Amino acid sequence: MGNLLPVSFGAGITALIMGLMNGVTVFCWDPRIDGVSGIDDWLIENSITTAHCAPSFLRAWSSLESDEAPDNSLGSLRVVVTYGEAVHGEDYARHRSHGFARVTYVNWLATTETGVVAYNAFPPHSELPVGVVPAGRARDGKDVQIVDVNGVPLPDGEIGEIQVVSSDLADGYHGDPDRTAARFTRLGDGVSIYRTGDRGRIDERGELQLRGRVDDAVKIRGYLVEPMEVEAHIRRIPGVSDVFVAVVLENDRPEIVAYVVLTKAVMARSGAEMRRELAKFLPTWMLPRHFVLLAELPRNERGKVDRPRLPTVAVRSDLPTLAGPTELMLAGIWKSILCTDSVDREDDFFELGGDSLASIEVLSRIQEKFRVRISSAQFVSASTIKDLAGVIDRSAVVKQSAPQPTVVPLKSDGSGTPLFIVNGAGAPPTALSNLSNSLTTDRPVFAAQARGFESRGLPDRSVKGAARRLIVEIKKIQPTGPYLLAGYSYGGYVALEIAAQLEQAGDDIQRVIVLDSRIPSTVVQRLAARAGVPLDASVIELAPQPQSNVRWQPTKPAVAALWVRSLFAGIMQYPPAMQWIIFLYIANQAIARHRIRPCAAPVTVIRGAYNNRGSEVWSLIATGSLEFDDIDAGHEDLIRPPYVRQTASAFDRICDRT
Repeated sequence: MGNLLPVSFGAGITALIMGLMNGVTVFCWDPRIDGVSGIDDWLIENSITTAHCAPSFLRAWSSLESDEAPDNSLGSLRVVVTYGEAVHGEDYARHRSHGFARVTYVNWLATTETGVVAYNAFPPHSELPVGVVPAGRARDGKDVQIVDVNGVPLPDGEIGEIQVVSSDLADGYHGDPDRTAARFTRLGDGVSIYRTGDRGRIDERGELQLRGRVDDAVKIRGYLVEPMEVEAHIRRIPGVSDVFVAVVLENDRPEIVAYVVLTKAVMARSGAEMRRELAKFLPTWMLPRHFVLLAELPRNERGKVDRPRLPTVAVRSDLPTLAGPTELMLAGIWKSILCTDSVDREDDFFELGGDSLASIEVLSRIQEKFRVRISSAQFVSASTIKDLAGVIDRSAVVKQSAPQPTVVPLKSDGSGTPLFIVNGAGAPPTALSNLSNSLTTDRPVFAAQARGFESRGLPDRSVKGAARRLIVEIKKIQPTGPYLLAGYSYGGYVALEIAAQLEQAGDDIQRVIVLDSRIPSTVVQRLAARAGVPLDASVIELAPQPQSNVRWQPTKPAVAALWVRSLFAGIMQYPPAMQWIIFLYIANQAIARHRIRPCAAPVTVIRGAYNNRGSEVWSLIATGSLEFDDIDAGHEDLIRPPYVRQTASAFDRICDRT
């Protein structure tokens, strides 16, 4: 038997004593010390047949990369028991798919005061429930009742507080008679009632279903909302590995906050994307106002979410009224795109979960409704309703006829050498706003984007052409070197070409930072042939990439239509998503034709989790100083919360010591 719970936790000591009293050998694995890595080998080595763990440990266990075939049982394991918090059918399904097809999953409802109250077993190949797994039926010797606030039993189907009646309960809380009296009621003959503080109901199958804590349910916009229900829907969003939903007060108004952990197996999702996905199934009053993306949820030694350690969200100090028709109309646009019914003039678009694609949609709606064109650079510096409305009103008076610059400021203050970051393909400067806002380095930061993306102008269809144009813009800001350059994804190619052209012209390059640029196998083969260096196939092959949040399915007719549209790129403005796809297509074509030139300047390559290009490849490009900085995050995750903070820290270290 494997006890994967801390023995200081009630469930952990229960599992230990239960195993010993049944005459079995108990092997203990403390998740606080041992983590989760190596758990599969440990199970096999010790011939573990039954494992007891918290649902949070099960999720972490399932996230481990495994070579096991999904239809083969791993080792001798035949039963997995979870308890301590709500478990979801998706948790069992994900674990089952990692080589545990022959495992029976058992969900226990237990408390320190009552011991095991109920259980629900799911044999191998049985259908797993969607959402929260029911606690099941009460075990012998325990009677489960659902009561109202006055302790009156409720009929099956109605939601109330769960209370347990049994002679096998604790006597109370040592040295705390008031708390004992509030929770325990003596009935005589050794029988007591314990009020659990949990909400639940008995369903039509006679099974107990949990609905969260009594004090968690809250009225929002006049409707009773149970955070556990919101949490269950968020867990169904592809790419979500863990979530905790809480309620905070903003000026005496309750608002929902979702703390979300995303898996690296798919591309990152923004708060706006998740809110739009939830809006398909939930009413507006159940949609979280705030999404806080975390690398992991903080947990206490018992495996439960440690609420005091959760990061706080920016709470409005007051509720300023929307002022004027522009703010009212703009608020309507934000509500539609962000899928929220609560917006005020001080709200920041990006703090509400807005991402670069959503920002393009906002700018498109503004042009349609107000007949003015606002650039991404203006949006970055005016990202609240109040500030953006001011920009719109001023633009309505003075129409902007000049083309928008391709190099725009993200951070204007600072005394250090300016940092110029070339953006990824088809993305506006707003895509880098999270990165620039997270930087602490004392220097101005500028973002470069493709010509024709936001205003009329023929786009550059080669990396060299894009570099030449950006050098002109960069020298308007910083006439002489040394230059500090960076590029994200496609922008890494352009940044290296800018460095090569500046070096050729006699300018000094302080450093080039390449953020997770992926070098295709065909390009690696060309580089190796040019240098006369033989490379193994394993070095040439690009590592498998995670599943993307597909917004467009490329069929043959669609590709043909895309090619035609790309011919008119920069002359015609397309809807935001199509504009992004067109400029991504143009950039990919430019990379395919590009011949990367050697760069003698110092180069730092920041690699994400799925970037396997090492010194064998990069030394063919960077002929001078070359170093690597690895971040365990997906490609898009690198510029989105929560991992963007690690990316910004890497930038700060690199820039400040250069």
